[in-house]
Amino acid sequence: MRISHKSYQNYIDKLNEKYRDEVLFSPLLLNEETLVFPFRDLKNESLVISLNGKSPLMYVINEDHFFSSLENNALHKFRKILGVSKIRNISLSKNDYVVNVSLELIEEEFDNFASLVLELIPLNANAYITKNDVVIESFYKSKIRGLNKGDKYAFPSQEKLSDLGEEFTSELISKHYKNELEIRHKEKYRDFSKYLNSKIKLVNKKKDAILEDVKKAETNLKYKEIADAIFTLNLNLKSHQKELDVYGEKVSLDDKKTIIENIEHFYKKSKKAKETISRSEDNLKLADKELEAYKSLQDRFLNANSEKECDKIISESGMIKKKKEVKETIFNRPYKVNLNGTIIYFGRNASQNDYLSFVMKLNREFTWLHIKDKSGAHLVICNTKPTENELVTACEIALLCSRATSGEIVYTLKKNVRRGHTLGEAILKNHSTIKLNSVREETKALFTKAERVN
Repeated sequence: MRISHKSYQNYIDKLNEKYRDEVLFSPLLLNEETLVFPFRDLKNESLVISLNGKSPLMYVINEDHFFSSLENNALHKFRKILGVSKIRNISLSKNDYVVNVSLELIEEEFDNFASLVLELIPLNANAYITKNDVVIESFYKSKIRGLNKGDKYAFPSQEKLSDLGEEFTSELISKHYKNELEIRHKEKYRDFSKYLNSKIKLVNKKKDAILEDVKKAETNLKYKEIADAIFTLNLNLKSHQKELDVYGEKVSLDDKKTIIENIEHFYKKSKKAKETISRSEDNLKLADKELEAYKSLQDRFLNANSEKECDKIISESGMIKKKKEVKETIFNRPYKVNLNGTIIYFGRNASQNDYLSFVMKLNREFTWLHIKDKSGAHLVICNTKPTENELVTACEIALLCSRATSGEIVYTLKKNVRRGHTLGEAILKNHSTIKLNSVREETKALFTKAERVN
């Protein structure tokens, strides 16, 4: 699919106008070839960068997509460099589909400007992070053109650009993003789909083997009749013979054994065949029950409406091992203060923050806080409807934990916070902001009385 350059240029210009100075969280991996950068201060809005095959694109979506990131080495490298970054400018080259997103790296103290260069060229898409026009990292699928770390960035060669192509519309974005989600589903659940198909195939093979055993056993039931008939022939049962004529039917014997030993062998074969047939009935019932269970699991999985439901089904199947429970230790116990009967918890390091936000069994409707754009404490107010004083006090404690006397603090419900990619990192679904210019003396006094959780 080729997009009209003029149409895409108009779209990029609008993005630049609307999202300049907006802050991006570190990227998530939607599927193996698609990055998603959530906007920190814009509810449900994200920048999508797809390097996918025939139609690589960059666009913004406005959807509730609170998904877990897939992982690969290239993503980890991008995260390490980009972290939280502010958009300074978005532009499209005049003679190609190369987008340049200029960024300010908020968490970097020095040399804190970089560019995300996206070569959105079908079958040859690339993504680079550059500083001073030098490639410092890459995330690309192209085998034709792949610049290495340290290379001077140069635009790809391009013949005369034709503006023939599809108009870039909101409908096209929706269609493209839906396709990305379908690709994600296939990639994320590829192993589980193979697992179910292999189990169903294995059970069907088991049933076929049981039926084949029954078929052989049914032919061996006749040996009882043959043994009974040999007894009526008035033979010397201790003699050895290779063959007998039993009422017109030739019956082969083991001439190393006596006739009576051959008869006993025939009775054993007939008895074993009877037991095989009897046992096979139970085995077929068990196989049918097993097959029904796997097919039921497959039907539930195929008809699941969300990743959460899919993950639950996989967990039930035993394919996903439960994560080892994180236990409270002397190292990860957070601190607490008591404000007129309301407990406010806070952490003073990454381990305490992680335990407080993601392990402690607290009401998910409690209020969660963190200082904006800085490393600092995670805080939880143990009240589903905190008063203004409780909210301000918690914000002041957040400032004190970061050794600040003024700043902005973000807050949201605890249920809107999910674990990030490193210890103590939190990713928010949405949040509000409070700005404070000072910290009250009574809060400083309360802060000095903070105690570790027992």
